[in-house]
Parts: sequence; structure tokens; C-alpha cells
Amino acid sequence: MNKTAQTIDTDYQKIKEYLVDSFFNRICLDKPLKQQDLNKFHKCAIALKAFDLVSIIMSYLALNNYKQGARYYLTQSLLNDAKYLAISSNSLLAQKINLFCASLIEYYEKNIETSLNLLKASLYIKTNEKRNFDEAILGYREKIKNENIEKTISPAPPSFIPNEIKDDALLALLEVGRTIAVETNIDNLLTIIAQQIQQALQADRCTVFLLDDEHKELWSKVALGLKKKEIRFAWDKGLAGHVAMTGETVNIKNAYESEYFNKEIDLQTGYKTKNILCMPIRNLSHQIVGVFQVLNKIEGDFTQKDEDLLIAIGSSAGIALENANLFNKQQKLIEEQKKLFSSFIDTLAASIDARDKITSGHSKRVTMYAGLICEKCRLSDEEKEIIQNASLLHDIGKIGIKDSILQKEGKLTADEYEHIKEHVKHTYNILGKVYISKNFKDVKQIASSHHERYDGTGYFKGLKGEEIPIGGRILAVSDVFDAITSKRHYRNKMNIKDALDIMIEGKNKHFDENIVNAFMNISLYDILNVILDKKSIILDSDKNILREFNLDDLYAILIKEQDKLTQKEQKITNTFDKYYHYNL
Repeated sequence: MNKTAQTIDTDYQKIKEYLVDSFFNRICLDKPLKQQDLNKFHKCAIALKAFDLVSIIMSYLALNNYKQGARYYLTQSLLNDAKYLAISSNSLLAQKINLFCASLIEYYEKNIETSLNLLKASLYIKTNEKRNFDEAILGYREKIKNENIEKTISPAPPSFIPNEIKDDALLALLEVGRTIAVETNIDNLLTIIAQQIQQALQADRCTVFLLDDEHKELWSKVALGLKKKEIRFAWDKGLAGHVAMTGETVNIKNAYESEYFNKEIDLQTGYKTKNILCMPIRNLSHQIVGVFQVLNKIEGDFTQKDEDLLIAIGSSAGIALENANLFNKQQKLIEEQKKLFSSFIDTLAASIDARDKITSGHSKRVTMYAGLICEKCRLSDEEKEIIQNASLLHDIGKIGIKDSILQKEGKLTADEYEHIKEHVKHTYNILGKVYISKNFKDVKQIASSHHERYDGTGYFKGLKGEEIPIGGRILAVSDVFDAITSKRHYRNKMNIKDALDIMIEGKNKHFDENIVNAFMNISLYDILNVILDKKSIILDSDKNILREFNLDDLYAILIKEQDKLTQKEQKITNTFDKYYHYNL
């Protein structure tokens, strides 16, 4: 990643402001956005891995494409992908805008009721944005309600789906098919399937049961309309059990006349079951992997058309559920490998601490600082994990340094200093012999570059500027700060002002300026939590004031004349010093 922290943050805010302004200035006014702008920001958002912004842009692209004549089903596919990104990135704003764009397309398709329902759904999503999205959406909803649609709506672009099959049920089938194809979380998948079936079949309740071969049970964590979080029962019990065992589809007009219906559940819950449609879910091998159970058709009884639709949904759902199960098993295997890898890393890091008790904990603290900087730089979880692994192992090469030099009290001679510098090359060589994953090569490069300097005067490769991996630049800041704020054989920890002077003065010489700026933006609370690691100090009593200020604020206070400090500024320095100079 070549972009620095400040640039990344600026780009993110710039794109977000453009997208928010576009909602009010163009989308709500039914004006198209410039395609080239959307394409440009789309590429930039992907590079930033800002998937909330990617989702919003994709929703806008779907709307733009539709207006330019794209087929309806293609815009729906794009909207579904945008919805998935909005949900997976936990962005309420992206979800709100996705629903709004979907409602406009339905409006152009003359599906007025669907459009109004989507607008209503978007109003349920509350964001923390300063701009009033709800007011704009309410205005648009009133516009749709009040217009004479037949006279004012322009002819819709040609659609891929023939008009004769454009009903809510088949659109729901397209929706569930596209959505579940990309969902790998079992709970989310069950929820999506149940919601789509409930809506498509116009039913009161829907439950999707899965077969648990190991325990010989049917289970579900999703039962729409019920408060119970999880349902489990023997796979040969009740109506669902009968369907699972026989593979039959059961359409019951009157539940209380069926021999398979368990009336006790209604007695316990107070619910009145009228009619039931129950059908097996099969995988590609035609094996039964679960059961759909749909209760109480809102109007009339379940029809043959409902059964056909449920079969169609079931073919996609069965494959998706099987894929999700395989994915979950794979994820468990990956997690086990990660635990093994983590224990391996911890063992190597512990071997460094064993060499020199006075520097014990250095690698862990450097790792914690690096993690905080990664968060300020908005790096991905994967990048953060790689950099933190490199941080734990950055001094592993000290295994090859003589004890007499590594643990020497006092100043090193020139020859001794040259010898100790070799630990970086040892780190590079040691980690180069380890192969655990394809990303581990990055760990080697980052760990061995923590003594490179931004001006090119560091070692061991003499890299300069952005030739140094961003992880190496983050590691350089973390390593130096911990070294000068920790006790060593030959000195006590440095005064915090002097330590910060070194960091500030090292910009664009020793350090990447933007990494230092990101570091200085870390709260005093987080910094002290690293410094006090393993010291049972409770910061909670001063938590609020320490979280309110960061290192940059502290430095600004420290360089002021003491007699000009406010009462609050004095309290900040006193509180920080109390913990910073704490001695066991």
C-alpha cells in the first residue's frame, strides 16, 4: 500500500462528501451523475478498501445504468451486490442509499407499491449523518404518492424479464438466488431465505430448518415471527421431521386436522396455526439437507404456484446452504491454523525476551503501537495482522548476537555497534526459511526493515522513502518510541517531551511524516495502556480525560510556558505523568 495515512483519510472523506452531496443535489432531483466521476471514485474506493463507499457507488451506478438503458435484471444484480457490501461493512448509510436507489428503479418500472415499500424500509434505517436523509426521502415518497403515474412517468427502458412474469414472487426468486449466492454466514443466509420466502408466499411465518447429521436433529436459529433464538428437535418428530424423513411436500389446508401437527406449540405460544406448507431442501446430490416450514398464508391457502416457487427457491437454497457449511468448515480449519501460527509467533517472540530480561515485553509493546497506527492509517485487518506479526518478530535476529554485546551496560564500541546491526539481516534470513502462508514473505520484508530510515541512511538495505514497506515505516516509529520510553541497562526511560521531540524532529529524516502524524493522533489512554502493559494499573478513573486528548495535544501543552497553562492543561500533564512515571 503506497498511500500514506493522511492521504488515505483525505481521499476517504473527499469521496464520501461527493457521494452525500450527490444524493441531495442530483439523485433526489432525478438528475444523472457523471459516469466518469462514478468510475473514478469507484476505483479509488476499492483501492482504499472502503467497502461502504464502494457499496454507495455501486447503487448509484445501478441507477445510472438503468437510466441509460441497461436491462432491469442487470441493475438488480448490481444493487444486490451493493446491498451485500453495505451489510458486510455495517454501513447504515450505504444500506439506506441502496434501498432508495432500488425504489427509484422500481418506480421507473411502474412497480409503485414496491417502490413505496422500499422507501418505507429506507426510513427505518437511522444514520448518524449530519445531513437529513429522511426529509429528502419523505419528500420523494410524497411525490410518488401524489403524482398521476400514467401521465407523468416516462417510458421505462426495455427490461430483460418479460412483463407477464414480473410478479412479486418471481422477483423474490431472483432476489434470493442472487443474494444467497454470495452469503457464506449461515445465520445471515437462513434469515435472507426465510424473509424472501415469507414475502414471496405472502405468509405470516417462515422457518428454515437444517439437518444436523451428527446429533440427528433439525435446528434453526431463524424463525420469523418467533422470539426464541434457536429451535432444536429430533429429526423424526413433528411435521418438519416427517418431511425430512420422507422427502414429501406437505400442503395442509387445516393444521388441526393433520396427524403430524403438534398442537402443543400453539397452546404454549398462543399462536393459531391455520395452514402449513412444508417442503424438503435438497443439495446438488438430491440429498435432503433441511426443511422449509411456512405458516398461515395471509389470504386463502397455499397454492400449487406457491409450491412451485418454493421448489425453485429450494434448489438455490440447498446449494447455498451446503456451500455455506463447507465454507464454515474451511473457516474453522483456517482458525485452527491461525492459532497454530499465533502460538509459533509467540514462541519465537518469547525466545527473544529470554535473551534479555531488561527488554522483555519490547516486541509486544511495539506490536501494540503498530496496531494502533494501523487503525489510524485505516489499513485493512489483513494488513494489520501481517504488520503485527512482523512487529512481534522484528528482533528475532538478536538470537545471533553475542550475549556480551546484547546485554552490555553502557555505550557500545563502533565494532560492537556494527555487530548488533547484523540482527536485522539475521531476522531476514531466519524468517526467509519459514513458510507458513503466502503472506509470510511480507512479514520477512517488514520485520527486517524496521531500522531503515526515510532519508535512506538506515540499514540493512539502505531503502529510502516509500521503497520501505509501509509496515516497516510503521515499525520504525513504534520501535523507536518504545525504546526511548522504556528502561534500559544503561538509562531510565526518557522524559515524554524529549521523546516526542525525537519523533517530531525525525519527520522525513528517520520517519515517514505521515506515519508520525498518525501516531501523534493516538489517544493518551491508548498510549498509556501500552506503556503500562502487564502492570496492574487501573486507568478507568482518568479514562475520560485521557481519551479526550492525544499525543499531539499533549505535545502542544508541553511546549507551552508553564505559567500560561490552563487548569485543564495542567491536569492533563499531571495525569499523564502519574501513569507514565509509574514504577513497580
